[in-house]
Amino acid sequence: MINPFQAAPNSKKIMTLAGIYIALLGQIFVSAGLSVILPAAAKDIGGETLYPLASTISGLISIAAMPLFGYYGAKNPAIKRILVAFGVFVGALVSFGRAIAPNMEFIVIVSIFWGLVSAGIYVLGFSLIRDMYETEKAGLYLGLTGTMMSVSMLIGPTLTGILIQTLSWRAACHVVWPILTLAAVLIFFGVNVTKEEAAPLAVPSMKKVDLVGAFGFVLFLGGIILSLSLGPKSSRPSAIEMPFGSLGNNIMIVLAIIGLIILIAMVKTKGDDAILPARVLKDRNTLCLTLINLFTNFSNMAVFFFIPTYVIYVMGKEAVWGGLATTFYSVLGLFLAPVFGRMIAKARNARTVLNMGLIVRIVITLVLLFALTPTTSLVTLYIIMFITGFYGAQNAAFVSAAPQVQLAPQIRVQGNAVFQLAQNLGGGIGMAVYTMIIGMKGPADGLPVAFMIAVGTAVAALVITQFLVPLKETIQTPKEMALKSAGG
Repeated sequence: MINPFQAAPNSKKIMTLAGIYIALLGQIFVSAGLSVILPAAAKDIGGETLYPLASTISGLISIAAMPLFGYYGAKNPAIKRILVAFGVFVGALVSFGRAIAPNMEFIVIVSIFWGLVSAGIYVLGFSLIRDMYETEKAGLYLGLTGTMMSVSMLIGPTLTGILIQTLSWRAACHVVWPILTLAAVLIFFGVNVTKEEAAPLAVPSMKKVDLVGAFGFVLFLGGIILSLSLGPKSSRPSAIEMPFGSLGNNIMIVLAIIGLIILIAMVKTKGDDAILPARVLKDRNTLCLTLINLFTNFSNMAVFFFIPTYVIYVMGKEAVWGGLATTFYSVLGLFLAPVFGRMIAKARNARTVLNMGLIVRIVITLVLLFALTPTTSLVTLYIIMFITGFYGAQNAAFVSAAPQVQLAPQIRVQGNAVFQLAQNLGGGIGMAVYTMIIGMKGPADGLPVAFMIAVGTAVAALVITQFLVPLKETIQTPKEMALKSAGG
């Protein structure tokens, strides 16, 4: 069978690869810079307790978009580039909307659609790279996505801080949307195969998409995020604040329960056609990788998002110094991410790389728990964040390479969709939990509690990592798949 993506002209493959890399630069620039932009915006237009929601709520659309993108990408691989380009262009519109926002509520609302960017890049963009190249070469290029992430994280927070101090936080938002627009154009005009050419790579047995399950998932996560994020009382209430015990907050809890019931019912009744396909959840590697991604991203939010907030609000430093904390976190990823990507590809297993990174994560978070105080020198904090970058590099390679090289071909696209879904689910719930804690206790007293929770979830991820197996042990032959489908 000829893979039409691998047979495409090299110039088109380079254009697609460049588009995905540029989109990653823009996406991570935003993700890293938001931890500096949002506190600065809140000081200007209000919403000091509301601003973390702008980052958290972006996971809502991605919860539905990731499995939907995975469904359509698996059913018709030819439209992957269109979906990726669409998601990235929506991100450009969101960045422009943030730049002209009159208040924090507007920023929160437009941020909902940011999830389409991550759905496009992480579910189908990485899948396109795997389609275009054989395993080990794809492992290298997927590892290089970690380098792109590190480059953006390296310059993003610092440049954002400089732009905020010299111009405004709005100028920092205006930098991004032209970058994402360029990326969308490159991807759209990159590798282009017809539906007929890509037909051998499609999953033909898929039925209608599970829109009811997707709705249940959004309802579930949306209810949890809004309840936890808007629950703590504020001295400057926002227009959409819902304190714990209020009617609005109780409604969010009820909606979350209803959404969970709908999601479970759809998985039970629709099986392989559910928004979380049964055949994907039954695969050992997919389940383990998904849970690891869930717990690591839950853990990561405590350090990645709230360290700059601590520097600005507790240490009393300018935005640029808060941004530098995230910058030092990104240095090691420039060199280590592609190395880790190749290690995963050669071993067909992410276990070794995960073990190294998670142990560093646990140790460093414990160090921060005891060493970070309002009087800690910035030099000490930056050294700690530099070492933490070892974990950041490992995590970047894990997210991009692990599902592409460790999941069986027949479930790779949908399995990756569920895997990437866990990234936003873990990050979204983590942000909501940490926002609630810090909202109730304040950054100085709340961040140590967040660190303790982060250590616990990292330990859980480390335990699950030990159950991963090399890809060759999970591959089924076409005959075995046919017998399994027939009940034999």
